[in-house]
Amino acid sequence: MTSEEPTHTSAAEVARFFRRYGWTFDHLDDDTFRTSFRGKNAAFVALVRVTEHWVVFTINPFIKAPDSGFGPVALKLLACANQQANLVKLGLDDDDDAFINVELPAEGFAYPQFAAALTALTHSADTLLLPILQAAVVDERNVA
Repeated sequence: MTSEEPTHTSAAEVARFFRRYGWTFDHLDDDTFRTSFRGKNAAFVALVRVTEHWVVFTINPFIKAPDSGFGPVALKLLACANQQANLVKLGLDDDDDAFINVELPAEGFAYPQFAAALTALTHSADTLLLPILQAAVVDERNVA
C-alpha cells in the first residue's frame, strides 16, 4: 500500500485552466491572476489567487458602496442572496463595498472545480447586479 500525498494546485496549473477555459488573464504576481468578462449589463474584473490551502476567485468591488452606505433593503437582499447562492459568498469588505467570492480547497483542485467556480462567479455577478443596484436606489429614496 502506498501513501500518496494530496496534491495542491499551483499557479502554473491555474494558468493552464484559464487557457483551457478560453479566457485571457494577466499574471499580477506569483500567485495572483486578473481576468475580466462582460456580463449582460456590465463588465467585471475578477482576481484568482492561489494560496497554500485555497484557490480564491473574487470580484471586489462587485458594487461600490453608495455614499451613505448600503441601506436595509440592499443589505437584506445581499443576505438573502448569500443564503441561496451555491458556491459563492457575498459580503461587504472593509470599505463597505459589496464583493463576490468563491473559495475552493487547493487540495485536489482540478479543471472541473475551476470551471464551476468561474461559472458560479459570473452567473452570480450577472444575476445579482441589477437587483442590488435597485435595492440601493430604494434605500436612498427611503432616506430622502
